[in-house]
This record gives sequence, C-alpha cells and structure tokens, in this order.
Amino acid sequence: MGKVYVRIFSFLISFLASVNCLAAPSLEGIQTYQKNMHLSPEHKRKLADDITRYRNADNLWDVLREEFTLPHYENIPAVQEKIEWFMNNQDYLLRSATRAAPYLYYILQQVRKRHLPAELVLLPIVESGYNPFSLSHVGAAGIWQLMPGTATGLGVKRDMWYDGRRDVIASTRAALNYLAYLQTFFEGNWLLAIAAYNTGEGNVLAAMKRNIRDGRDTDFWSLPVAQETRDYVPSLLALAVIITHPDQYPIYFPPVRNAPYLAQIDVGAQINIKYAAGLAGISLKQMQQLNSGFKAASTKGPSHKLVLPIENVEQFTENLARSPLNNRPINWSHYQIKSGDTIVSIAKKFNTTPNAIRKLNHLNAKANLRRGSEILIPQKADDEVMFAAADTEKEAAVTKRKKIVATASIAVAGKYVLQPGDTVYMVRATDTIKTIAYRFHIKPEYLQAANGLVGGKKLPVGKQLIIPTHFRNETASTSKPTNKLQPGDTIYMVRKGDTIEKIAQKFKASPAAIRIVNLVDNNSLAEGEKLIIPTHLQG
Repeated sequence: MGKVYVRIFSFLISFLASVNCLAAPSLEGIQTYQKNMHLSPEHKRKLADDITRYRNADNLWDVLREEFTLPHYENIPAVQEKIEWFMNNQDYLLRSATRAAPYLYYILQQVRKRHLPAELVLLPIVESGYNPFSLSHVGAAGIWQLMPGTATGLGVKRDMWYDGRRDVIASTRAALNYLAYLQTFFEGNWLLAIAAYNTGEGNVLAAMKRNIRDGRDTDFWSLPVAQETRDYVPSLLALAVIITHPDQYPIYFPPVRNAPYLAQIDVGAQINIKYAAGLAGISLKQMQQLNSGFKAASTKGPSHKLVLPIENVEQFTENLARSPLNNRPINWSHYQIKSGDTIVSIAKKFNTTPNAIRKLNHLNAKANLRRGSEILIPQKADDEVMFAAADTEKEAAVTKRKKIVATASIAVAGKYVLQPGDTVYMVRATDTIKTIAYRFHIKPEYLQAANGLVGGKKLPVGKQLIIPTHFRNETASTSKPTNKLQPGDTIYMVRKGDTIEKIAQKFKASPAAIRIVNLVDNNSLAEGEKLIIPTHLQG
C-alpha cells in the first residue's frame, strides 16, 4: 500500500458511507443479529432457510469466473511467468484458498455492491495469502495489507486492543473504498489503479509523467515502476486466468458456497473470546480467525460484534441467553504492565483475585509479566459472576453426566429436562437423527433418549430438539466418572503443544477418561494447568 491523499479521501469516504447506509442488508454478504437474546420463531425460521440455502448453494468459484470483466493479458510474458509460478506452487494456492473460504462470499458481495471488477476478490491472495494475521516487514497488516497511515485515512480504527486492519469485515470495506477511489483517480484504468494500490498513486503518477516527458506510452506495461509493482499486477491477472480456464490449468480449489457463511452477533457487552467459542461450539482457533481484529483475550466493548459461522448462530444465542453474561454485563478494564507489577499486586490494586486475572488472560501460575504488555482486569462483581458460576457448573458436572447416562441407557419413561450446557436445535429439511448427532458429537441414542425419538422415523421440519451437548459420547467408554484424585492416579502439568491424545499416550491412559475426570478437551487445555491422569484404571 502506498501513501494516501487524505484530503481527496474525505469526500469519497463520506459519500460511500452514505451509500452503505442506504444499502439493503441482503447486499452486505453477512447476516447481523441483535444483542443477547433468544432468536424469535420468525428469526429461527429465517435462519433455518439461510442455512438450507447455504448448504444447497452453487460453488462460488464457478460463479466467480463468470463475473470477471477485466482483460487478463494472458499472452503477455509477465502474466505467463506468473501463471507458471502458481502452477509450480499449488500448495500456496491451496493454503490461500482454504483461508479465504469463510470470507469469499462476503468480499464478493462487497465488490458487487460497489460495481467493481470481480477480479479484486483475488487480490488478498497476492497481498497476504488471505491471512488476516499477516504483518509485513514495513508494517502493512491484514489480508489487504493496509499500512497504518492508509488505514487511518480510510477511517479504520486501531488501538492497543483492536486493529481494524486485521478485521476482515472492516478492512475489506476500507480497501475496496480505496480501490474505488483509485479507479476514479486514474479515470477507469484498472491496471493503473491496482498498481497504485501496491505502490501509491503518487509513484504511478510520477512514472506516467516521466514517460510523457520521454515521449513513451503511459499504459501500465510501459511504466518504469518498482519491480514489486511490475510483478504485482501480473500476479492478479494470472490468478484470474487460472480460475477462468480450469481445464487448461487444473488446480484444486476447495468448494465455497455462493451464499452467506458469516454472521455478526451484537453481544451487547464485552465477552471473552475463549468463552464465546465454547458457547458457539467452535474451536478457539476458529473463533480467533473469524474475529482477528481483536488483539486481547476479549472483545473491546459493546460497539464490537462477534463474527460466527451462520450454522453456529442459534447455538451461540441460546447458550448466551442462559449464561451469566445474560444477567449482568461484563465490564473488563484494560491495564498496561508497569515495572515491578505482579499478578498479586495488580489484583489488590483492582480489588479482584489473582486467579480471576489468570483465567481471563489465560496465564499459568509461572507466567512472567512483561513491562508494556496489556492484560484484562475483571471487576470484582464480574469475577464472581463469570468464574464462580463456572466453578459451580464444574463441580456439578459429574452429577449431571450420571443423570443423562441413566436417561440414555434405558427406554425413556419420562421427559428429559434441559440441562446447563445443552443446546436447543431446530430440525432442517435434510436432517436425520444420525446427522444431527454427528454434528454435535454425541451418540444418536442419547439424542433419541433426550427427545423421545424413534429411530428411522422422519423428523418434522421446524421441530425443536434438546441436544444433550453437556454430555459427550466418550463417557460411555469410561468407568464411573469422577473429578477426585484416586489412589494410583497421577498429577500432570500441561506443557506447550500438549493434546489430550498425546498425554494419554504418554501415560498409557484413555483419552476419554482424561477428558471426563478433568472436564476438559483440547480446546480448553491451558499450559501450566494440572490434570488428573486416571492411571488407577489401568489395573
């Protein structure tokens, strides 16, 4: 990204902002749901329709190639050279396309909304390989590689807790606004506009003036620009050529649905990213990837929305409505570490507990505080709501698991009662008992027992089922679950890179037994955490 002329941008951004306000929500490419509430029956039906539409949608790559409008200059040697490079580095394209998959539909919709060439959807492959955490040696960040000055000029927010350049939603809007401006600046010449996105409009203008002075052409191919820019434009065109001619250039691109995959949830309060991932039923890594603008362990505040896969919206909203966050907003404050600070001294200063600070920031007992780094501080009341409730649920979890084991192992005599940690799910048109059980990682017989279902019978569309997600199918392979240390057991401290499976192999124990005894999974393992290894079961 080059230098931005903020004076010219001010009018452009104001104009585009007004256009965005008038745009229909369907043009955004991402669904938005309001804060902290159960989905109404109407919203649930709409969500079910959206999910069905997503699952049945065409492959976006096929749609994309039909929407390309730019000349690709396939016969120019520079483009041929880049085509050859991509064909010899297909692993790079596969990684890029895989990372791009969650965002492609949203970005294409933003491109369509601005009436820009569809080829621009491919630009983040050239810029960053579609990696939202990418940071160049000169300080450009995000999938669009926005420089700090450029981001500021485009209205992208940045502070010590949030970087909008890494936020795919915010940075895409800014980058496409900038490209729309560059297209106007260069009077519709897209090769010059794309070159300017890489090196700055000032450098492109200077090269054009030099050629005019020397009596040479001012088309992109004739300009004396930096080698990086001379490679940049042909790289984009080469990608478009490859996608346009799949028979001639057979490269595997993972299928992407031509329908909304992402949804934004207005939570209405700060929320811990790891806690939110648990509510949504997705991994912490996936939650961080979709919400890459947040630099801390939590969202910054009520003004920021969480991004989720549309298929996880109902589970998140239902679980959030039952969580402690629904009764009291969490107002975590931010603190920058000073010389001499310790967890204990910081806890005293903010009238909270060291344990609460460690849990909120994923710090183990031996973690060192670095001067200048930032941590989140829970208020005392929020500490009690968040962590006391979590401890209570953990202590009661064994009893609840025993209850559902009994429920699932016999014919249902009465009605199963919704348990904390369970999920409410609405049946879709293509659902079966097996597919729903597989999706939520439980055994089909548990799903049948909790809802009084008969195997083989068709599920009515729209029927609400209780998914006993607080009980996972691995409990069936263990003896009586307990979180108490038994004679012959071992205490183990989790190390970096550990997984339940690796630990189980080390002690020749059952992975399922370790999960049940400690009520953990791979996503919730924390370095420095102590686990009970039920080695007494080996005898």
